[in-house]
Parts: sequence; structure tokens; C-alpha cells
Amino acid sequence: MITEILVAATLAVTPGWEVVPVTPEPGNLVATAALSAHDVWAAGFTLDRQVVDDRPVVTFQPQTWRWTGKAWSRVPVPPSPDGRPGRLNAIAAAAPGRVWAVGDRWLPGRTVSLIERWDGRKWSPEPADDEPGVSQHLYGVAATGESDAWAVGTAADGEHTRPIARHWDGVRWTRVALPAELLDADLATVAATGPADVWAAGTIAEGDGVAPLVLHWDGVAWHRIALPSTATLGSARLAALTVSDGQVWAVGNATTGGVYERKPLAFRLTTRGAVLERTPDEQGQLNAVTTVGREVWAVGYRYDDARQLHAYALHRGTDGRWRAAPAPDAAGGALYGITRVPGSGRLWITGAMDGPNPDLPTPLVARFR
Repeated sequence: MITEILVAATLAVTPGWEVVPVTPEPGNLVATAALSAHDVWAAGFTLDRQVVDDRPVVTFQPQTWRWTGKAWSRVPVPPSPDGRPGRLNAIAAAAPGRVWAVGDRWLPGRTVSLIERWDGRKWSPEPADDEPGVSQHLYGVAATGESDAWAVGTAADGEHTRPIARHWDGVRWTRVALPAELLDADLATVAATGPADVWAAGTIAEGDGVAPLVLHWDGVAWHRIALPSTATLGSARLAALTVSDGQVWAVGNATTGGVYERKPLAFRLTTRGAVLERTPDEQGQLNAVTTVGREVWAVGYRYDDARQLHAYALHRGTDGRWRAAPAPDAAGGALYGITRVPGSGRLWITGAMDGPNPDLPTPLVARFR
């Protein structure tokens, strides 16, 4: 059942962006996907803060929303049979009756993968083919058809982390082997154009920090893509990928300090290698990326000198230059998802912003017109 939430008048903010109210309930919408102007999805989690034994405890539960052209509607995700908390980290739409959302659930002592399938009427969980006894998280999902979808993430055994990949063949999700040398690594995102063109990105341990990691599936096996060195930039991570019209882009951040000193990072990719793009020399973290024709949009967040959180966006024009772009002027805003409406230049972005409770954010949804 879909619970309708009437949308109030959009808020007047930075020119070009309209913040569309969704819900005052605490939470975050970390991913979005669009099938058409009248079928857009957002996924993430709700937040509930309680005090247990004099300590604050925040509980996550998965949530999804759908835009039908006039309103955003809450689409309930069924709770786990044991009521355990969980979250959704990514969403992908292949058709109106085939939408995938992935994330994780917390069990005593470990986490397990969470995969939900939308069949046009309701969400249903799908077995994820997890390794027994190993903590697993799914952070990215991509779908190219009814019988072809990929999910990626991380497995942790207490000593090391390893990237993981799962494939949907139209019947079930199964594990797919990754290059064996990828120890202390993770995959945060995946994008695909077809069964023989799938990209995944994340990070891998290098020296005293981490370096970007990019893999490509050619229909037979996963191969690591050679990247230019980011050693002079410090620890560098990739958080998002997009593949469209022959363009492959990966974005993230690099820092020689902490979270308050991060700089945007962007690669232009091919199966033969990559180019490290020159981005503005300013503070900012990129969490999502998409293309509009030959232009590229990336969004994330930054902290100002007073360490106040702000939504952050970059735009790469047809001249090949990256520039800071307007972002929704929402208090405490942070952006985690972006999608382009097919056949148009309209963009939707999702994330979180300050809410009535100073300890918990509320979902942020905006569109570019």
C-alpha cells in the first residue's frame, strides 16, 4: 500500500533549485533513480533516537518514496520478521515493475545484506547469497533489464575487509568472484549499460591511507582499471559512478587531513585507463554523479570555516571545465543522491537537512528546473 503525502508549495531557494517537502520525520534519503518525469524513486532510512541505560541510541529502518508527477508518496518497506534495524543505501530502476533497493540489516554481532524488489505493487525481500558468519553491507545497485542487475559492497571478517559483488540473473542473486588481490578494499557504487559493460568503484588500502579503486565487468570477469596516482592528494575515495552515452565518470573526495579538509575528486574513465580531472580547489565531498548530455553534475556536502554543514554541487560544462554550482540553500543540507529524468534535463537530488530535532536530520529532496 502506498501512503499519499500531499506536497505543499515548493520552497523558494537558490535559483534553479526547488526544495520539495517530503516529511518532517527524522531520516535521510541517500539515493534516487528515475524512470520518467512521473516515476522517480528515493531510498534511505528513518531515524529514531531513544535513551537506553542513560545512553542515546539511534535506530535505523529502511524507507522509500515515489514521485508520481504531482506528489511524493511513502512506499512502505516491510519490516524484517525479527524487527531488526536496517537501512537502504542505493536504488536502481529498470522498469516500472522492476526496481531494486539494497542496503543492510543489523543482527547481534554482525550485519547482513538487504535486497528489496519492487514488483509494481509492493516491496519484497530477496535472498542475497551472503557468506555465512561474515558481516556484509551492500552500498550500490544497478539494473539494465528484467534479468540483469548488480549489487556491490563490502564483507568484513574482523581482520580485513573485502569487496563483494552479487548478480541477478532473472531468478536469483548469486555471488560473483572479484580479483583475489583486493584485500582491505570496498566497493561503494556500481553502474551499467548492459550485461557486458558494468563498472564498480570504491577504495583500497595503500600505504598509510586509501586510494581509489575502479573495476570493470566485460561479461566474463571483473578487471581492475589503472588509475593515475592520487598520492599527492592524500587519502582518496570514490563514492559514485555514472555511465551514459559512452561517458563513464567516478567522483569522490581526497584529503590530507580530516572530514573538514576534503577536496572534490573526479575521474573520466575508459576500459583502457582514466584521466584525473581538475576540479575546483575548494572544500567539498562528492557523493553522487549523473550526466545531462555532455554535461556532468556531481553533488555532496562541505563544511564552512565554522564547521557548519552545507549542500555542495559541481557542474562540468561542455567546455570541459568543472565549476562550483548552485545547491539548495537548506539549513544543514547534505546531498547523497542525484538522478536525471530520462529524455530531459531535469534533475532530482536527495539527502538530509536540519530538522525540528537538533540531533536528527530530516530528508531533503529538490529538483532542478
